[in-house]
Amino acid sequence: MPTLADVAALLQQQPYAVLSTLRPSGTIQSTLVNVGLYADGVALTTVGRSQKERHLRRNAACTVTIHHGPTWITVEGKARLYTWDNTAPETMQRLLRDIYVAAGGTHDDWDTYDRVVRAERRAAVVIVPERIYVKRPREPKGEHHVHDHTPST
Repeated sequence: MPTLADVAALLQQQPYAVLSTLRPSGTIQSTLVNVGLYADGVALTTVGRSQKERHLRRNAACTVTIHHGPTWITVEGKARLYTWDNTAPETMQRLLRDIYVAAGGTHDDWDTYDRVVRAERRAAVVIVPERIYVKRPREPKGEHHVHDHTPST
């Protein structure tokens, strides 16, 4: 059964993912995001009051899919949403920085970064997995690899 370690392995290749949330109509909205592992889930940030934030505030169920070459991994779960309205400013600043770095970001001027994310009222999202599944390439027919675990002498 796949775990967050499998997610981490794919994220080492690239940090881009497709996040799918539910609109009020029940239809799906998908968007490209940068993600990283944070705490017990897959994390991202979004501009405050975005469609993603509104959808997740209404219904925390979401899916994030990371794809690299012929391999993809999907995390289904519930999002924990942290906003400037429900989180202390110092905690929010640290959380946004940590998730930005976890998603592969770097910054030369953290004071400017902090001012911009505050002005944008960026929200932090941590998707806690309920189900993780992976699709890896199949071996071509006729090719069978035998792994010998016999100790060498």
